[in-house]
Amino acid sequence: MRMRQTNTRTVAEQKPLGVIDAISAGLTLVWRRPWTLIVPILFDALIWILPRLSLAQLFRPFQTLLLGALAISADPSNDEVRTKTIQTIDSLNLLGVVSGALNAVTRIPALLSVNASDVTSPFTALAWSTPLESPELAILLFVPLFLLGLLGVAVYLESIAQGVRPLETQPVTAALLRIAKLWLSLIWFSLLIVALLLVASIAIVAVRTIFNSPELAEFFTLLASVGIFWLFIYFFFVPAVMAVSNVGFSEAMRRSTLLFRIFFWTTLALVALSVFLDQGLTLIWSGLTVSALGVILGVVANSFIGTALLAASMVYYQDRMNLFERMRAQIKSKPKPKPKQVSK
Repeated sequence: MRMRQTNTRTVAEQKPLGVIDAISAGLTLVWRRPWTLIVPILFDALIWILPRLSLAQLFRPFQTLLLGALAISADPSNDEVRTKTIQTIDSLNLLGVVSGALNAVTRIPALLSVNASDVTSPFTALAWSTPLESPELAILLFVPLFLLGLLGVAVYLESIAQGVRPLETQPVTAALLRIAKLWLSLIWFSLLIVALLLVASIAIVAVRTIFNSPELAEFFTLLASVGIFWLFIYFFFVPAVMAVSNVGFSEAMRRSTLLFRIFFWTTLALVALSVFLDQGLTLIWSGLTVSALGVILGVVANSFIGTALLAASMVYYQDRMNLFERMRAQIKSKPKPKPKQVSK
C-alpha cells in the first residue's frame, strides 16, 4: 500500500475515499487550517457592518406583477408567499446580491447574502440604507464588486487547495501566479454561466411568444430547467478542480464531467449530501441572526461547514483522479495478447 503525504494528512492511495471519508477529511483540513475561514467571514462581516445599498426600488415592478398574479388565485397559501416575497425584495442589498452570486458560481459560504432583512449593522453610524433607483448604476457597481469578490474567492480556494495537494514547498510568487490564473479562470467560468442562463431565458421567452400554447411553454420551461439543473450538477467540481490542479475552466469542466462519467453514484452521493448539509444547516445558522452574538456564531459556523464541504470536494476530486491514473497505468501495463498464428 503506497502512502501520499499532503499538508494536512497522509492518504492511503490503494483504497479510494468514500463520501463520508471525504467529508471527514474536509472537516479535518479546515480544523487544521483555520485561516481558510478568513475570506468568507470577511464577506459576511462587510454585509453586516457596511451601510446597505438597497435594490428594492428596482424590483418593485416585479413585486407588483407577482402580487397581482397571486391576488387572482384564491389559494390560502398565497398569503404566506406574498409576505415572503415582500420581505425578500425589501431586504435586497447590493453587497448581499454580489455575495449570493459568488456563492452560486463558486460555492463560497454566504450566510448574509440575501436573508439579512432583520440584521442591522452593530455600529449605529453605519446602520442606514440608501436606495439604488437606476439599473445602470446598480450594474456599474455590481460588476467591479463581483470581480473583486472573485479575486477574494481565488485567494480563498488557493488557501484550501494548498492543504489538498501533495506536500510541496513553493515560493510566494508561484502561489500568486496560481491565484492570478485562478481568478481569470473564475471570470471566464462566471461569464459562461451567465451566457447559459441568458440563452435558456431567451429560448423560454421565444417559445412562449411563438407558440400560443401554455402547455408547450410549460413543458419547454420544465425541460430547460432540468437541463440547467443537470448542467450545474456536472459543473459542481469546477472551482475545486481549477484550484487543485491549476487548470483552465474548460479543462476543469472536462474533469468535473469525467468524475460523473466514471464514478457516477459516489460522486452524485457526495454532491447530494453536500447540498443537503449546506442548505439544511444554513437554515439553522440563519435562525441565530436575531442578535449580534448570534450573527457572529452563525457566520463562523456557516463558514466552517461551507469551507469543509468545499474542501471535501477537493479531497474527493484529488483522490478519484489518482485512482483514475492508477487505473490507466494498470491498463497500459497489461501485456497485449499475441496474435494467434495460423498454421498452414
